[in-house]
Amino acid sequence: MGLRPSRTVRDLKSKQIWTRLSQKKPRKSYIKGAPRPKIRQYHMGADKYYELEVDMICGRNLALRDNAIEAARQAANKRLEKELMATNYYFTVLKYPHVVVREHTALGVAGADRISKGMKQAFGSPKGRLVHIHVGERLFRARVAAKGLPAVKKAFDMAMRKLSGVYTLDIKDITKDPVNMMKSKTAAVVFKKKETAEEKKKAEEAAAAAATVAAGTAAAAAPAEGEAKAPAAGDAKKAAAGKR
Repeated sequence: MGLRPSRTVRDLKSKQIWTRLSQKKPRKSYIKGAPRPKIRQYHMGADKYYELEVDMICGRNLALRDNAIEAARQAANKRLEKELMATNYYFTVLKYPHVVVREHTALGVAGADRISKGMKQAFGSPKGRLVHIHVGERLFRARVAAKGLPAVKKAFDMAMRKLSGVYTLDIKDITKDPVNMMKSKTAAVVFKKKETAEEKKKAEEAAAAAATVAAGTAAAAAPAEGEAKAPAAGDAKKAAAGKR
């Protein structure tokens, strides 16, 4: 079964979410296993001294899927990389998807009329991760110089298009913030982009192909050099015989 629409999990409910996971006491876990969060990276750019801090604030109570947050993160980060370069901004994701989505899979094929609607109030099995975010809470944060503010606004606008709900931007001057001022005396901490398994596999395949081509070129060049040396050696023997 494919991914269900976001409207099925978007609204927060007052009921208890029975999705507790405990590593210290596994017996008290309601769910024995849960999928890993799809958010690949929480810190991007370079952590150093900046002038402005921009926060993306949620305007309503929402439950956001981790894949939606990851799509928004990628869109915003790619825009910031293109506009400002990786060393001129610091972008962070402030929420972690702790909540586990439970779905009771129902058959929708022909001949499954009796169980196609599923069981009423079924507990379900874990299918994904969620973030519960309330009004006034911050989802994304970016720190930039004053001249980079238009790029941050564009990046957050692209991120909002990937998410449900309404969001506002809170822009704050942090030039006199003590923690930020301390960073001006230290070197910047640059966060490298994390590669996925597919990207690593493609890079390894490209490196192997390049090595194969280089080896073939070297093997083809070796006989040509040998053939060039052979006539030279023959000419030398003929010259020696003529002198005799």
